[in-house]
Amino acid sequence: MNMHSFRKYFSLLLLLTVPVLAWLSGCRKMEQYKFSTELAIDSRTVRVAADAKSTRLIVYANGGWTMEPLGQGEWFTLRNSSGDGKGEVLVDLTNNAANLPRAVKLLVKAGSKTDTISLQQRGLTPTINITDVTANSIANGGTIKTPITTNVPLSLMNVTYRYITEGQVDWLSDLKIENGFLFMKVAGNPTAAARSGVLKLEYLDALGTITRDSITINQQLRLDYSNAVNKDLSYIKTALPAGEITEDIYIEGIVISDKGNPNLAKNLNDPANKHALLKTENTLAVYVQSIDGTNGVYIKTKTGGDNIFNFNEHVKIWLKGATLEKYSNPNYVIVKNIESLNIMEKTEGTGILQPREKFMNELIDNDLFTYIKLKSVEFSIPTGAFTNINEGYTARMDCYPASIRDINGSSMYLLMNLDVKYRRDGKQVPQGSGDITGVLVHEEMDRYGGNIGKYSIRPLKREDIALNESRSAGFSNVLVEWNKFRTELSTGATEASNPLSPEIGSGKLWRSGKTALDFTTNGIYASTDYNALIQDPTGAKGSVTNGGWGSKNWWNTTTNKGEYWGIELSTAGITTPISLQLEGNSDPGGPRNFVVEWSESNDDNGVWHTAGTFTFEDVANWTNTLLTQVAGYKAVNIDFPVEASGLNKLVIRVRMANKTVGSATANTGGAYVASAGCRLGYISVKYNK
Repeated sequence: MNMHSFRKYFSLLLLLTVPVLAWLSGCRKMEQYKFSTELAIDSRTVRVAADAKSTRLIVYANGGWTMEPLGQGEWFTLRNSSGDGKGEVLVDLTNNAANLPRAVKLLVKAGSKTDTISLQQRGLTPTINITDVTANSIANGGTIKTPITTNVPLSLMNVTYRYITEGQVDWLSDLKIENGFLFMKVAGNPTAAARSGVLKLEYLDALGTITRDSITINQQLRLDYSNAVNKDLSYIKTALPAGEITEDIYIEGIVISDKGNPNLAKNLNDPANKHALLKTENTLAVYVQSIDGTNGVYIKTKTGGDNIFNFNEHVKIWLKGATLEKYSNPNYVIVKNIESLNIMEKTEGTGILQPREKFMNELIDNDLFTYIKLKSVEFSIPTGAFTNINEGYTARMDCYPASIRDINGSSMYLLMNLDVKYRRDGKQVPQGSGDITGVLVHEEMDRYGGNIGKYSIRPLKREDIALNESRSAGFSNVLVEWNKFRTELSTGATEASNPLSPEIGSGKLWRSGKTALDFTTNGIYASTDYNALIQDPTGAKGSVTNGGWGSKNWWNTTTNKGEYWGIELSTAGITTPISLQLEGNSDPGGPRNFVVEWSESNDDNGVWHTAGTFTFEDVANWTNTLLTQVAGYKAVNIDFPVEASGLNKLVIRVRMANKTVGSATANTGGAYVASAGCRLGYISVKYNK
């Protein structure tokens, strides 16, 4: 082997030998530094989902080790609590989706070493939301309240008071949370100056997240009311001019509203953004009736914090500096800009405040804003929920008027805001009759035609709607009812038999200008059951496949008259007046104004008597929702004279009265559109037993 070959061979040998030597050296080092510990854990914080059923905890040790919880709890179970060397503990967990986050410390021991693991489980997101930014108290003090939304018990909160006014401390106490309200006691102010403090509620959850909110409490200074003269509500309504009240006067009465109740007043859309709803009106609303309950006044406080009025409180309210608004037809007043310093005195009422009982036809303007029980009442259309409206629109509209009628044939609307929790309680509205108690109000609602009647009623709680559940326990009987629109074509229906057979009773239903079997334009369509009680053939709830009936081409250009829905039935043997109940809506450009007529003959040229008129509002359009559009149906009740009873054949027609229709921008001023549909969701004819 020459020298060149030797060098080449030696170099190759080195290349092969060095890695082997390095590997041998590494093995000696790995052996020298092999991982060894008396105790180690994978993580000191283990956080799992609310619905997690189990988790594993890893422990490292040279020898034996144990694990034990530092606290009790039924929500976790350690399947094993010890091991030797590297091992794991399997922990079983219960579902925590309905609870606040929780945690437990687990102590791990091995030899002389200890460590801890924080096992955390997610849950509800903690919430502390005090509705009012400020709460005001009169100088005399007393208990005040403000609405609060929280899922954290007060006992778990850190409560602190910061007194802003120098030298004034410890005048806030007795904090409690009950029925969605935060209550606190305010001591009387012994000084002549106003004072303020801040209450802060704070909660540190098991995950280390802090949730907090605060409210400023202002206690007004003592004013000199010694020269104020007591005036009754009649004086306020008749003698005082509209505008700022300059007289040094006060009123005395009983509060019939309750701060924080979600069903006090109609909230308004933001003038700058018509698609946004402002909920200040309900926050400011206060109703005060005279001591004898025969007269009432609507008061609007300056801010939500100034509304410190509670149901059945006896109050004296100083009116100087407030603003008086006066209205006619009906006659009522609103006193605005009342502050807490206007409250001269308020004391809790003694005993249960009883409403005055009246039939609808006995109501007068002085009854407005008083506590009233309407006698012998029923829902005109006893289906669905208390609020039959598409709640996808709740950011834009706030109230649903449900038609109610009484034993004397009078009707009005029950008003319910969409923040009322029992508006959809999983039950159908009561079908029988009874009494309804609440505050009598006058409100106009553009979405339902503007003027919805002289009087309406706002119940304050579910118990105020004291109606029998069963239809048999009511004052009325149903002659004929279409709650679903069954074509029954599979049974061989003919034009003469009319495929739209009613669910209750006997009668015929058709649309003029069309054959009875013509459902080619609109026709039968699906509607919504807003309480999700009705199950369709597929098993889904909330949709009624045959819940509505609609039609197009409502203006007859040949006769230059509107077409109509026709109803034929018999009222033979009935001696009491009958009434017609409808619910429906129209497309923009479709029929809006209707006249209800009746005759003993279906001859269009015969003698027709007018029973009443009404409007169906345009159905809401999501991309351009007008303040005059309704996201659902409008309910209507029409009473007939007794002459329509006792007839072998009665024909009712609900006729398009004129071509005044809505448009994409307004409820009037639109051009009639033949392809615009009008639809019904319910029809019935009733009489008193």
